[in-house]
Amino acid sequence: MIVWRASKDVLTATGLMAVIVWVGSAALFYIFESENPNWRECDPSIPLRSTSKNPGCYDFATTAECSNFYGDGMCEQTAFANMADSLYYVAVFGGGEWGVVDFTWGGRIVCVFLCVVGIAIYAIPVGSLFDSFGAVIGLVEDEEEEADGDGDGGG
Repeated sequence: MIVWRASKDVLTATGLMAVIVWVGSAALFYIFESENPNWRECDPSIPLRSTSKNPGCYDFATTAECSNFYGDGMCEQTAFANMADSLYYVAVFGGGEWGVVDFTWGGRIVCVFLCVVGIAIYAIPVGSLFDSFGAVIGLVEDEEEEADGDGDGGG
């Protein structure tokens, strides 16, 4: 409990920073990756690449264009389709598991930012906790020395 009290301000601040980075990164991933064709799935009747008769699933700039051409429900975005989906993926990324990685250039920049900032956000509270543990252990040792030093010349 003493360690928690000694570190609570740092833990609160880094927790707030982590939430801001989480939501901000999810928003950026949603902006950059919501129309990435790498996260698009189409009905098996739709060719993946264009043929002489029809354009393919990945030839459309957006999922909506694909659905308009082939019909509703024929093309859908499987990752970063909405903000909740993006929040989920960024939470998974924060844990070190990169389940989807074929990003656009904007997504790659967000990925690098998330990796660097994630290390810092993890290191700050861990360092604070270690300092607090060290301080508590130091206090306990000092108290034991004072109790032993009762003036009788022996331990």
